[in-house]
Amino acid sequence: MSSWDTPPTLYNRNSVGHFNNSQVFMLYKNAVLLNIPVSTKPNQTFVRRRRSIGKVGAPSARIYIDSHQMAGSYGNITSVSFYADHTCALNFVEFAAFDLIDRNVDLNTADLIVTYRSGPLQLSSPNELKPYMTLITIQLCSEKSIQNMISEVCQGNQFPVLPHHYIGVRSDKCRLGFVQPSLNLVFGRTWTHSDGLDPFNKPYQSLNYIPVNYTILQSITIDSFEKKYIQQTNMRDTRTKQFRVLFIGTYPPRQCGLAKYLEDLVDNYKGSYSIVAIDEKDLKSINRTYSNNVIFRLKENERETYYTVAEMINSQGYDVVNIQHEYGLYGGMCGEYIVNLMATVRKPIIITMHTVLSKPSQFYLSLTRTIAALSTRIIVLSPVGRRLLVDLYGIDETKISIVHHGVPDVPFCQILTEAKEKLGFDSKRPIMATFGLLHRDKNIQLVLKAMKNIIEYVPNILYLILGQTHPLIKLHEGDSYHHELEYNVTTFGLVNNVHFINRYLDDKQLISYLSASDIYITPYIHEEQYVSGTLAWAIGLGKAVVSTPYLYAKELLAHGRGFLIPFNDHQALSSTIIMLVQNQEVRDAARHRAYKFGRQMIWPSVTYDYENIFRNALLYF
Repeated sequence: MSSWDTPPTLYNRNSVGHFNNSQVFMLYKNAVLLNIPVSTKPNQTFVRRRRSIGKVGAPSARIYIDSHQMAGSYGNITSVSFYADHTCALNFVEFAAFDLIDRNVDLNTADLIVTYRSGPLQLSSPNELKPYMTLITIQLCSEKSIQNMISEVCQGNQFPVLPHHYIGVRSDKCRLGFVQPSLNLVFGRTWTHSDGLDPFNKPYQSLNYIPVNYTILQSITIDSFEKKYIQQTNMRDTRTKQFRVLFIGTYPPRQCGLAKYLEDLVDNYKGSYSIVAIDEKDLKSINRTYSNNVIFRLKENERETYYTVAEMINSQGYDVVNIQHEYGLYGGMCGEYIVNLMATVRKPIIITMHTVLSKPSQFYLSLTRTIAALSTRIIVLSPVGRRLLVDLYGIDETKISIVHHGVPDVPFCQILTEAKEKLGFDSKRPIMATFGLLHRDKNIQLVLKAMKNIIEYVPNILYLILGQTHPLIKLHEGDSYHHELEYNVTTFGLVNNVHFINRYLDDKQLISYLSASDIYITPYIHEEQYVSGTLAWAIGLGKAVVSTPYLYAKELLAHGRGFLIPFNDHQALSSTIIMLVQNQEVRDAARHRAYKFGRQMIWPSVTYDYENIFRNALLYF
């Protein structure tokens, strides 16, 4: 029995056929969306086209997608073009949509799963095959129409795909996807379990593949058209509408920066909301109890729970979904499971991106573009985040909103004497601080190196290290980093000048310690860091900040709002701190500029911006 005798099957998450990674499959060169003028056909079909990019490689496939439905909905494949070899009389082809699933980071394996098949499609005329290679186009029609938007000839029914799917094609006899050099060689990749974690990271090679198996033409992205393209009659009046928001993210009592962010956000949000809290995969013995506003606990590494949450959103009365996004927060490779949730939800999705990579791998690039395509709006926490998404990722700028990281609304503290005395410190003692959950990327050891020189000029200075080891770091290496810092303090002779507050601090405690600090330091090591909650707090409280020049610091500390020193330069750090301690006029000028800038970042302003974005997202749904 030939492979064509097997009836097409629809996707079933519990019983599916796997295209195993031990077999060779092809991933074509990363593609980008190019606009074609929006169709004015009566069926309101919008047309977009994908092409391979780069100096070599003709388009391996030209895929037309009915993307009239907004992001998160299925789009229908209406037409697919591909190359066929002249050495075989082509009779039938079959298209399929695939999902790359079950990546095993430890074993470097993955499965390619068939989600939808077109079934065998007969070509209208075998005479279309000409010498060498030829471009074959298959027209697919909707069930309601016998006329395709491009051609009256119809060889099969349209089939639905999701933004993160791959499109595959196979024939009964012929090689597909390979072009002779004289016709611009199509380049692609193969990937097996021995090739590493990133299937997009292997060099391109010319394609030739085993007949009957699918050739994966390329991944596709159904990029939602801006809602302004929809007729104005579809607009909803949301000015007075009360709507419900579902927030998805980490949430206290889980201890991490994003949990703290979401807690502050919802505490200041005036509308109706619920929360889906994310539990880490290593959570076993921790007895965690959430507040009543948490309606569901999403298990990070359990893929099925993402579909469960999506179905809950679709069936219950939520109007808008806000996803707090960090790649390491969700399950799958680089947090890819969140795509499954987003693609299934039928409500407006606003995603808040806490990380935007400035040097993404090809996989991160593709994943981020897919997340952006599935989002109704994207919130970034600084202008540099928007620039990266537009210039590097190619995302429509009009889809992106800047909402500053929130900070508490605290009066400016001109005189620090009282704040120091409340904590039991000498009112005249210079104090500098760093806060946040401890991990090696905080680079606290740089400050300790600088302290050896600082105490020669300011012998009574005190450095406060506020915060305990990050819980996820503690699971893997315990308090080893904290112990290393304590060892350095002893070795460098800083016992009287460094004070560890080794616990998780609430807002009131943090404000007390920061109010008593003359100088705040962020000595981080990663230049690409585009946001920092601790730096935002320091600016919001009007501190004199010294920092390494990561992206967010360069942005927030511009125009005299703070002081930048080169990465890992403890001498520059020590000289800057000595100057600030000895020059109150310079220090106070920076503090006033910082506090003035930080007034736009207080939480009431942030939640006001969030609510406006939610309302605008509802206009066309």
